[in-house]
Amino acid sequence: MPTSLRRRLRLARRGLWYVTALSLVLVALCAGIVSQLLPLAERHPERIAEWLSARAGRPVQFDTLETAWTRRGPLLRLDGLRVGAGKDAVAIGAAEILVSQYAGLLPGRSFTELRVRNLALTLERADDGRWQVRGLPGQAQGGDPLSALEGLGELQVIDARLGISAPSLKVETIIPDVDLRLLVDGDRVRSGLRARSRRDGSPVDFVLDFDRGSGNGRLYASAKDADLSSWSSLLHVNGVTIVEGRGRAEAWASLRRHRIASISVDGDLEGVRLRGAPFAAASTGASAGETHAASFATFARLQARAHWRAEADGWRLDASSMQVHAEADSKPQILDGLVLAGGKRYGLRAQRIDAGPLFAVLALSDRLDPKMRRWLTAAKPGAVLEQVNVGGLRGGAAGHGTGSGAGGGDIRIQATVRDLQFAAVGDSPGLQGLSGDLRGDAEAFAFAFDPKAKLRFDWPRGFGVVHVVGLRGEAIGWRQDGGWRVETPALRIDGDGYGADMRGGLWFQNDGTAPRIDVAVDLDDTLAPTAKRFWARHVMSPALIRWLDTALVSGHVRGGRAVIAGELENWPFRSPAGAAPTGVFDARATLQDMRVKFNADWPATSDMDANIAFIGNGFSLAGKAVLAEVGIHEFQAGISDYGDGALGIDAHADADAAKLLGLVRQSPLRKDHAGILSSLGASGPASVGFTLALPMHGPASQKAKIDGEIELRGVRLSESEWKLAFTGVNGRARYDENGFSANDLRAQYDRQDGRLSLRAGPGHVRDRRQGFEAELEASLTSDDLLDRASDLAWLKPYVRGRSRWTAGIAIPAGAAAAGAAVSTSTRAPAAQITKLQLRSDLVGMALDLPAPMDKAAGTALPTTLDLQLP
Repeated sequence: MPTSLRRRLRLARRGLWYVTALSLVLVALCAGIVSQLLPLAERHPERIAEWLSARAGRPVQFDTLETAWTRRGPLLRLDGLRVGAGKDAVAIGAAEILVSQYAGLLPGRSFTELRVRNLALTLERADDGRWQVRGLPGQAQGGDPLSALEGLGELQVIDARLGISAPSLKVETIIPDVDLRLLVDGDRVRSGLRARSRRDGSPVDFVLDFDRGSGNGRLYASAKDADLSSWSSLLHVNGVTIVEGRGRAEAWASLRRHRIASISVDGDLEGVRLRGAPFAAASTGASAGETHAASFATFARLQARAHWRAEADGWRLDASSMQVHAEADSKPQILDGLVLAGGKRYGLRAQRIDAGPLFAVLALSDRLDPKMRRWLTAAKPGAVLEQVNVGGLRGGAAGHGTGSGAGGGDIRIQATVRDLQFAAVGDSPGLQGLSGDLRGDAEAFAFAFDPKAKLRFDWPRGFGVVHVVGLRGEAIGWRQDGGWRVETPALRIDGDGYGADMRGGLWFQNDGTAPRIDVAVDLDDTLAPTAKRFWARHVMSPALIRWLDTALVSGHVRGGRAVIAGELENWPFRSPAGAAPTGVFDARATLQDMRVKFNADWPATSDMDANIAFIGNGFSLAGKAVLAEVGIHEFQAGISDYGDGALGIDAHADADAAKLLGLVRQSPLRKDHAGILSSLGASGPASVGFTLALPMHGPASQKAKIDGEIELRGVRLSESEWKLAFTGVNGRARYDENGFSANDLRAQYDRQDGRLSLRAGPGHVRDRRQGFEAELEASLTSDDLLDRASDLAWLKPYVRGRSRWTAGIAIPAGAAAAGAAVSTSTRAPAAQITKLQLRSDLVGMALDLPAPMDKAAGTALPTTLDLQLP
């Protein structure tokens, strides 16, 4: 660098320092002079008024004046300050004017500052979206307060209250601590505002640069550590209010013609809690105590960068980044790239949307039906939407035919749905994993199920177990008579051990009632125990479910098919006597190789082949089976009504009496008559009829009612204890759950015709104190008779011949217990003694005894013998 240039720069730098130092000395000198002249100014307030009038460009008057010196310059305290003349005068009242000789040297800054304290300002929003501020000094006189105050420099409002009124947005609140700085330069207004919802709260700062002539401008708002709970009166829309949350939030807005034209937000909030609108008991059927209950949604963290702008016929929202953390350490739910549009043209576009948070917020809004809100709150639905593209035009030409909703319009929808899920609520089922491709418009839609996805169907109140199935096919929907009909022409369902082909669907009539169902299903062949996973437990009694779970042991179900048609509000389609059917539920199948245990105390059936039909609220079963080696050639079973009916069984069998006796030995009769049944023997042809009625409601102690008959056709009966044997036994025996009775059976004993009666159990014995009664009317020889009564064996040498005898035996109901008592007592109670009675006229039997006990064979001698037996 040349020496001359270097010398010139050194001289310029030195000169600049001299000028600066001299300026500072002059400013200090002026400040000192002014500070000394301030008391003089108090004695000549008219000079101050003239100076202020010259700056304001209009008359300025005040009642009293006080002066003070501050580090920034002179401070004038004015009382009764008025700007203007006559009726147009702006009455400010008490105010302060600071003459800032330093700040005025900066570009865009004023030498004077007008300070006003404790104003009550109001920010109002009209229904057309225009905003304005009320409460500035002089505004009550109808003038322009900003023009009146422009000449006085910067306006500072200290410790003001700001009311915000936006009726169309349902906002009415007051911010108690507001500081405002306002600088007017012609039409340009620059303002800074700091607001606190409470004195000790964190502030929110606003900066505004606004052209009041055109209504255009820019606004910036910032909260570095915002406590959203203190601002909840402002943070609500459509019934959703932010009641908790803390973090950073910034917003940039542009104003056009006094309206907000665009907003950009950048925020990172933690612990956000949203409160929904209260539920209305009258519209939801809730109790009076639930009238003011509200729902909540909580998010551990919200991060968002989004831009909203108004357009000619609507608005658009672009969310370049949006993430929601439901829990502190949970994987974020991502809504990046979301684009929303509303107005005449509306739409939604996104590469990927995690819809869980959207559903959670939607459940809080009062724009939804309360019933839907309650379901959304309890079910917590969620889904991932990919390649989402929704677009439409309100009131467009596509709204024709049956109409496309309120106001008509056109809409196109396309999206890939992944893992649509919602929890079971009340009697309604839940599902998880529904996936597929959705496409549609305002009049119809189609949903193609993803064949690779596995759907989990959970209905705790109904099936009680989770079904995991695969779906192949398509569901389509279209508008019909003001509602929507959703059907599938062919839907394949593949489950664990079962499968089905379904067609038909639902009609949502949009009239406040449950939808109508019209469905036909063809079932694959499967194992019978699979049916245990499909009991409608919410309409079936616990007793019925226990019986079905126990009864269905094994077997195959083939050729299953079902038809369901009717209004679901009438489910399960009961049809009162004489009334028209309320719907159709008809499911039929063929059962093969079934093993069913109808009663816990009776043996299970096997080799059952039958046809089963579920009709309405009950079922019927008809076929053949084998029960403990007894072939049942025909039976019918069923329940007329799951709600209050009983299980009924009516069966008929032809079998050998030996097998029937074996069945009886495996029945509940063995409990009280095991000894008697073990000594009996039988063989020969017999027919049996069996009827069972098993209550499915009421106390669990209720027992099954059993009734039936056995027809004996030439059966051989034997009794090992008494060494009795009968042949050619014919007649009928009746039995029930308490015992049996067989009266006047025709039989042969010792090749002689006779009659036999057997009775066991309550309701069958003639003496209720007895557990078993038997009577035999037969022709017996003297030896046969005396051999059975050891106490009369001494008579054998004196008695000979054959006569007609009636032998009756009565075994007490508590004989087994009495046997235990006899071992410790010398004598059993009279009621526990087995009795044998023999009656005869002794015609045909001679007695070789001393007179008068002798008797010829042809002479009648009525005789009755009562014996007590062990």
